[in-house]
Amino acid sequence: MKKLLTLIFTMALFTECLVAEIYVTNNMATGLRTVVNEAIVLSSLQITGTTNVLLRFYDGAITNVTGAYSNVTIYATNRITTFVGVNGITNNFTNTVLYSVIAAVAAATNNTTPILVLNIGANVAPFTFDTPLIFTKYVNVSNDQGGVTMVLNYHQP
Repeated sequence: MKKLLTLIFTMALFTECLVAEIYVTNNMATGLRTVVNEAIVLSSLQITGTTNVLLRFYDGAITNVTGAYSNVTIYATNRITTFVGVNGITNNFTNTVLYSVIAAVAAATNNTTPILVLNIGANVAPFTFDTPLIFTKYVNVSNDQGGVTMVLNYHQP
């Protein structure tokens, strides 16, 4: 009896981990939209469009801001030293030394690279994408024409 209860409890825990969620967007407008606000594993995706549309999927924000910082460059060069002795003879010495130069790098804002870019045709059969994708922050989707309907099947990692 204990083994049976343990087996039932284990199966209940296992099935709890495999719960999938579905998110549907109906007639999504042009622009950027946060579709899911958490880290997910995208299991499958079905997309239809009323116009030819280009969709871009981002993991998090579409821009990356890097603050100002200092960059140190170290290089080897020759250093020549001239020495005049008491007897008036000039001596030259060549040594290899390391120099370091510190330069300031300004803050920058750059666009991030999309994880997935899809070109969806107008009024065609639904496009299906079944390869799992991992989003570590949240899911942002941008489109350039609007009129997109998406069905996302996902689960939490």
